[in-house]
Amino acid sequence: MFHSSRYMAVLGILLLFSAALFAQSTPVTNSFDVNVDNQATVNQCSIGEPVALNGTVHLDYSVTTDSSGVNHFSIRAANNLTGAGQKTGTSYVANDSDDYSSNNDDQSADLTVELKSDLKSQGAVPSLTLVQGLHVLVDTAGNISGQVVSNTTSCGD
Repeated sequence: MFHSSRYMAVLGILLLFSAALFAQSTPVTNSFDVNVDNQATVNQCSIGEPVALNGTVHLDYSVTTDSSGVNHFSIRAANNLTGAGQKTGTSYVANDSDDYSSNNDDQSADLTVELKSDLKSQGAVPSLTLVQGLHVLVDTAGNISGQVVSNTTSCGD
């Protein structure tokens, strides 16, 4: 009988350690939408036309902490945009995403990244490549914020 209670005590301790390890590796996840409201970029490829962008950039992230205390931040940015040429009235659409990461022992990550997208023309004007500069702040408590800090174009497909 003493042997059984000793076995149960060891099993209980193992379960507690397993639960503690699992709790450390459970990812913290959250999301944030950046509203893009009449942000301008310029079609430099053919006519130098200003293009007004509208829509959202959706940010998702997760963070896990490894056994050595390093935080692994994983961020996904996805845009869903429309654009309107201010001279020709040409419509554009963009719907692309990319993944970013930061690994450090800080409780937060401060990233400035570039999200490259096809800004597809819905008319006779050529399509563009849109590069959005994104500033993203995340932390281990589940907080996230972001903003679009720049929009530039180059000639696309």
